[in-house]
Amino acid sequence: MNTFPNIDRAKLAGLSVILGVVIFLSVNIFANTTFRGVELDLTEENLFTLSDGTREILNSIDEPITVRLFVSKRLVELNSGHATYADRIRQLLERYVDISGGKINLELYSPEPFTDEEDLAVAFGLQGVPLDNTGDLGYFGLVATNSVDEMERIAYLSPERENFLEYDLTKLIFKLARGKKPLVGLITSLPIAGGPRVEGGQAWAFVEQVREFFDITIINVNDSTISDDVDALLIVHPKGINDQLMYNIDQFVLKGGKALVYVDSNSEIEVAMMRGQGNAGRSDFDRMLTAWGVELVDGKVLGDLDSARRVNVNLRGQTAVTDYVTWLSLLPRNFKTDDAITADLQRITLANAGILRPVDGKGTTMEPLIRSTEQSMEIDVAKIRANPDVVSLFRDFKPAGVRETVAARITGKPSTAFPDGPPQKPESQQETQPADPKPEDQVKTAEENVSIVVVSDVDMLHEQFWMQSRQLFGQTFSVPFANNADFAVNALENMSGGNALMSLRARTEAVRSFTYVDDVRKRAERNFRDKEQELATQIDNIKRELAELLNREQAGGELVISPADKAKAEEYRREMISLRKELRDVQYELRKDIDDLDALLKFINIAAIPLLLGAIALVWLMIGRARRARRYAVAKHEG
Repeated sequence: MNTFPNIDRAKLAGLSVILGVVIFLSVNIFANTTFRGVELDLTEENLFTLSDGTREILNSIDEPITVRLFVSKRLVELNSGHATYADRIRQLLERYVDISGGKINLELYSPEPFTDEEDLAVAFGLQGVPLDNTGDLGYFGLVATNSVDEMERIAYLSPERENFLEYDLTKLIFKLARGKKPLVGLITSLPIAGGPRVEGGQAWAFVEQVREFFDITIINVNDSTISDDVDALLIVHPKGINDQLMYNIDQFVLKGGKALVYVDSNSEIEVAMMRGQGNAGRSDFDRMLTAWGVELVDGKVLGDLDSARRVNVNLRGQTAVTDYVTWLSLLPRNFKTDDAITADLQRITLANAGILRPVDGKGTTMEPLIRSTEQSMEIDVAKIRANPDVVSLFRDFKPAGVRETVAARITGKPSTAFPDGPPQKPESQQETQPADPKPEDQVKTAEENVSIVVVSDVDMLHEQFWMQSRQLFGQTFSVPFANNADFAVNALENMSGGNALMSLRARTEAVRSFTYVDDVRKRAERNFRDKEQELATQIDNIKRELAELLNREQAGGELVISPADKAKAEEYRREMISLRKELRDVQYELRKDIDDLDALLKFINIAAIPLLLGAIALVWLMIGRARRARRYAVAKHEG
């Protein structure tokens, strides 16, 4: 029965389409108006969710801050990626304005060639990028100023740093809004702050990152005092520290001072600098560590099969890829997730890290911040000091089933490392150095809980282990691939009493590991390396026997090979060919499981889903036909 007998079906369909469009537009207008501030971030690392630290900083701004965003129209027209990125930056800054309650003022500029806005961009020191062969430049940068004309800028907003966008913007706002920076005293035997022993005299990149949030004063290992205005100590690879300075470190901590300490069983950086001479490699800080209740295991470095980094090695004249079990890439599973220092970190890379263990009876507790997996073991330093055999380390690896500690927080009330009183200065320093500390002024035991963080790897601070350089428009940009420097800044800030920026620094490039594939590969490779070594040994033995057989000479110097020797030599050749074929088969098996898995995933992605959707559509069609057939049969029966 037709409910609308006077309405043509075609007109009804047209009215339905128009009504659908009206409803669609109405719902979108309503949603944009009502749910404008509602967002859902489905990325694994929550890359598009503003952190609590950003909100805390924006809510604490006391004075107006003007942010000027410069985006050349021609630049974004020539590059769609720049257009998308510029739009995201603008939207993020608009949210900053809203959250700050209007304390941030956003100004947008589009500097084009030969305009006043281009002159303004140049005056602010923004970096121009070529638009064409005529020499015209485009600008994509940001400048912020506060009420006293302090200025911070990002000369070029590189899309390579998109994952760090919130960090870069909030850091810029924070630097303009904060007061005086905390002062960090840097004590080190390495030229990490720049110096003649470093090529170009450049400071390590992590030091520059620390300087963004802290003032740094250098305390030489030969100095004898620590300034009273130092808020925290950063001690990196301590060696050669004189007794007076060691005593003052002891007293600084016992009186409530904070300390972040990096020690090492074998610093690759120092070994390379000193070319292995002397006692290069190991830190010399056991006296203080023991007093604080922690031990750096002597002569051992940490190996971890599950966290090993893949590296290229030269294997019998050919390039091969294998796991370097003492170069580690640690993930959130290795971190203490409820500690402010490590809660939001995504990746830490280590190079021949040492092992930390607690020392009982010192009045302290060692709380691990970063640990290995259970697939770890101790490895002798001697095996990795000079030309380490990476393949042998992997092949001979035998997990101990214990999670070892590489970074720890030390709390409690330790006693002094100088129970016999303050050390006396040498006579040569009696007149030139400050007076000796009085024994009655010595703090024997901490009255409050100390705040110390100890890390067992120094090399992790060098940029080669956590940062890579990229080229864009002829410019070089450094992009972190691990949170090594972030850990240092987090620890210093946490111990200095602030947590606002911690959730920002943890956003490295999103890297998702195929854990199942890695497990399959590692099992196959370990079997392959064992069999490979066995076959390679057999081949070498046959080569040696064949060479001895063919080099037999008579006294006169003529080469004489008997028919039996010829037959044996031919047998050796056939056996060597067979072994080489077997070795190739083993190498093929190394990839077989992964290739099979790859084929299965390709089938699922390419064929299985369409087939499944096709099957669902076919079933739905059959159900629809069956329903129509039943309705037709019922109507025919009633008619």
